[in-house]
Amino acid sequence: MIRSATHSSYPRIGDSPWDQELRLIAREREAGRADDEAVAIVEDEVAAMMVAEQSRAFLDVVTDGQVRWSGPFSHVASRLGGVRLNGLMRWFETGLYDRRPEIVGPIVRVAPVLVRDAIHALDVRPKALKVALPGPVSLARVARDRAYGSVGALAAAFSAALAEETRDLVAAGVTIVQLDEPMLCRHPEDCRLVAETASRVFDAAGPKATTILSTFFGDLAAIAGDLESLPGTHLGLDMVHGPGNWPLLASLPEGRGLHLGLFDARTTRIESAGEIAERIAPYREILMARDVMVGPQCGLEPIPRHAAFDKLLQSRYLREKLQKDWRWRS
Repeated sequence: MIRSATHSSYPRIGDSPWDQELRLIAREREAGRADDEAVAIVEDEVAAMMVAEQSRAFLDVVTDGQVRWSGPFSHVASRLGGVRLNGLMRWFETGLYDRRPEIVGPIVRVAPVLVRDAIHALDVRPKALKVALPGPVSLARVARDRAYGSVGALAAAFSAALAEETRDLVAAGVTIVQLDEPMLCRHPEDCRLVAETASRVFDAAGPKATTILSTFFGDLAAIAGDLESLPGTHLGLDMVHGPGNWPLLASLPEGRGLHLGLFDARTTRIESAGEIAERIAPYREILMARDVMVGPQCGLEPIPRHAAFDKLLQSRYLREKLQKDWRWRS
């Protein structure tokens, strides 16, 4: 089976004057002319539009665009007890910046973080909704730790909180849960820790959920022999900036699904479906036996909305082309 899927974020500010709602309401709040409730109303409207826009590209798997998120790491982390934000950090080699989590006490999930947002997105009736969460180990790697004393202990605490969140997301109707662990590409020595913490989160999703362990901004060549230990129904691989991932396709555990990042979310150049189809053609026999999702390799927030939409369209065209030309056995 093959499906088209977005990764996580989607540009919340559009190119036309009527796509500036979030920017305008933020200015109104800064000027004291709008309160948090008014901001939340606009965020809900824009989030519903983002789900509808991705669905308009006839994408099989969408997100809510992470419209309300303050940052890829900080948004979820800052809503947990024991965490405050301190200073800026660059989000890998992109033009985005995020605030660094600082751990000042025990990590506790004091209330649901994304459940309300997921329910709101499900009301738009997409084909399938995915919720992406920052991975426990990547969070532990970027955080300034003043409480736990080790990456392992901090990652375990994050995984406990994320497991609670995942359990409630699935209970609310979410069928696809993704954990983003980009730091695994930079720290292959964390493989065992990623396996342990992600397993805890995915176990909370239950056996019927689709669970994706997503990696990007690098490859997993250094842990080629340990891929079987990584949990999840699907493994997310960056095929744009992870050249070492291509050979791994031939050595993945039998039955493991794939979430292939084939479209570059860091550039406005639009890759055509035909171009990508030619690139993956040598792996045809391997992929036809698996459950495969195709789309961008990371969130689309760094690029303009028109370019992001075009990349999703090409993801859909790629799915249609491969569905027609290949004989899928999965």
